[in-house]
Amino acid sequence: MALAVYYVAFEYLVHRTTDNFLLFLFSGIVVYRFFSVTLARSATSILEGHGLMQLVYLHKSIFPLSVVMVNLVKFLVTLPIVMMFAWICGMPPTWAYSALPALILLELLLTSGAAMICASITPFFPDFSLILNTVLNLLIFLSGVFYDISILPPKMQTLVRYNPMAAIIEQYRVILLHGQWPDLKPLVPAMWECAAFLAMGGFLIHKFNRYFPKIC
Repeated sequence: MALAVYYVAFEYLVHRTTDNFLLFLFSGIVVYRFFSVTLARSATSILEGHGLMQLVYLHKSIFPLSVVMVNLVKFLVTLPIVMMFAWICGMPPTWAYSALPALILLELLLTSGAAMICASITPFFPDFSLILNTVLNLLIFLSGVFYDISILPPKMQTLVRYNPMAAIIEQYRVILLHGQWPDLKPLVPAMWECAAFLAMGGFLIHKFNRYFPKIC
């Protein structure tokens, strides 16, 4: 339903600049949804696990990371549908598909780090989950889900690609829609941000691991 609404809005109300726009849109939504849904649900994962924390000791990273793994499985089930749709649209698989696992891993690590950060903040600020949902709804418009980043002015392209999801979504499309190998240059900032998110998420979970049962 959401895909249909987005398609109508951006196909007919916005000047289209992309061929196979439905596939372009579908691929962007699938990739972004893995990230956004995981973050939204992991934000409250430690709070929701307070009952289990009272019964047995568990390292609190298990709560957000379990959400990540569940949504990863859903993503891996949906991605082949995107591939088949691309084939139907006249873009059969190429050897560039062999780069997909590396791209999936990058998004997985980025999402895991961000999930641990969000899960660590919410027990102290319960309203953070509401703020996060708003941010994620806005971030989709800054991630190139509905438009090709290459149509932006050069300076704006550089700025948008500092959003790691924008760079990741763009390279998924390079593989799926064009059958080409991903360009590593736009992914370099995303790799650094991924490392920073993982380090910060791991630090926060470890620092407050003993305190979560007391405040949840």
